[in-house]
Amino acid sequence: MLRALLRRYGLKYLLGILILTACVYTQNLAPALLGRAVDALAETSIDQSAISRLVLTLALVGILAFLLRFAWRTLIIGGSRHIERILRERLCEKLQSLPVSFYHTHRTGDLMAYAINDIGAVRMAFGPGIAQTLTSITTAVFALTAMTGQVHVGLTLAALSPVPLAIFAILRIGRLVRDRFRRVQAQFAALSGYVNENIMGMRVIKTFVQEEAQERAYGLESEQMMDLNIRLTRASAAMSPITQALFGISFAVGIAYGGWLVRQGTITLGDFAAFNAYLLVVMSPIVGMGRIVNILQRGTASMKRLNEIFAEPGIPPSEMIEDESVSPAGIEARSLTFRYPGQAEDALADVSFMLRPGGSLGIVGPTGCGKSTLLSLIMKFYDAPEGCLFVGGRDIIKTPAMAIRRKTGYVPQEGFLFEGTLADNIAFYEPGADEARVREAAGMAGLALDLDQMPNGLDTRVGERGAHVSGGQRQRTALARALIRNPALLLLDDTLSAVDNHTQRAVLKSLAKVQAHCSAVIVSHKLSAVAHAEEILYLEHGRVIERGTHEALLALNGAYAALWIRQQGEEAAS
Repeated sequence: MLRALLRRYGLKYLLGILILTACVYTQNLAPALLGRAVDALAETSIDQSAISRLVLTLALVGILAFLLRFAWRTLIIGGSRHIERILRERLCEKLQSLPVSFYHTHRTGDLMAYAINDIGAVRMAFGPGIAQTLTSITTAVFALTAMTGQVHVGLTLAALSPVPLAIFAILRIGRLVRDRFRRVQAQFAALSGYVNENIMGMRVIKTFVQEEAQERAYGLESEQMMDLNIRLTRASAAMSPITQALFGISFAVGIAYGGWLVRQGTITLGDFAAFNAYLLVVMSPIVGMGRIVNILQRGTASMKRLNEIFAEPGIPPSEMIEDESVSPAGIEARSLTFRYPGQAEDALADVSFMLRPGGSLGIVGPTGCGKSTLLSLIMKFYDAPEGCLFVGGRDIIKTPAMAIRRKTGYVPQEGFLFEGTLADNIAFYEPGADEARVREAAGMAGLALDLDQMPNGLDTRVGERGAHVSGGQRQRTALARALIRNPALLLLDDTLSAVDNHTQRAVLKSLAKVQAHCSAVIVSHKLSAVAHAEEILYLEHGRVIERGTHEALLALNGAYAALWIRQQGEEAAS
């Protein structure tokens, strides 16, 4: 990533460096001119015209330095803003290209920290960090050359003898700053994730009256964040006092030794004034070295964290091919066995079935039996073993994920909605869909009556994650989002769990019409939602323990029949 950025903006930075060098050289002319002015004023007869020329020259030097500074800041600092933009875009692209499994192992807070703190720290390193580093180096080189060549070598060496100690201290503290900054970033990620979870789960927190407990837990996280930041600040704050104290010794040596040289006539009073001005010029970058090291160490730590994300294996390009010959309508599983990475037990074991094009398959069973896992494998969120799962007659391993997803309407269990209107969410799969298509999809999903009761209809805003609508409305909006694309395959993951029985019957009636031209896999805890399916699989612990039509399973008088009787009793009681 770093090489790509340098290739793109290297010339701009090179031009900025050249202008910065010219700017520093121009600024370093001022002490010499000041020394000449002091010598001119010390003469018995003052040459007024010479003084005027020196004053004019100093003014021109100041104006030129201002213009050059403006130019290099535009190139270098402006370039760092472009790099920041590119990193944000690349990070967004990378996050979009990562498989779903990545998000099961990384917290939201960590990803937020990458996008906010880390990219900002890298921008500071590429902008102020580089600029101040180059300014410090060139300033020191020009100033030291002038001090030794134009004033006095011995005086320069004596006055600057404490500087190596300052540089050594800064480098040692810099490593400490880098380590502590990485800990701060990690804690920021943890704190961001904690806040995100609390906001998303606020209803649960309030339902179980856990506000005080969450406040205490947040206080502990916040206190740890404070402690880490204080430790970082202590390390950073030590740099400036150390360098200033050592330069105080430099000035003391310079004044004592330089004053003696003036009395001896070795150097002039103007040389002595120029020397002290140069010493101030040298002190500024050395004192600022602490801040520079701080910025660069933070940028280095953040770039390392970002590179870890950029190095994550993304979805292979072969999975992103839109192969029109692929038809996901027919699905076959042959002794399908699957285990999540890092898990000790199989999520699915020896599962077999065949779904014909235009057919329907119901998947039922207790929580954690592998129902959602099966849908995840069909969508290629995870890779099924080779030779175990076939889509449209082709091994799913050799079938591009994009080709499957483009023709599949998938309704996940949580029914996630994006901030915006109902119309925006329904048309998510088909941007630009006209209102008639949106209303048709909403009607098939059983939202028609709800729209009539909403003041703004399709323009009703759903809020973050659909917080402004009910759970049933969220599920049916997600269903309408899948139906609007006229999918060849419809995957429903407990889509009707939050709706009443009357609404469920209306939605199932609409889906029966839709299934005339598409296949459907319906996962549900409600057996009434799958009773119409051509085949129903009852799973336990990832295995199919019963299979058949609704009538055949009732006749078995097994687990399915027992669950059906219990649910019918609950519906009658309600």
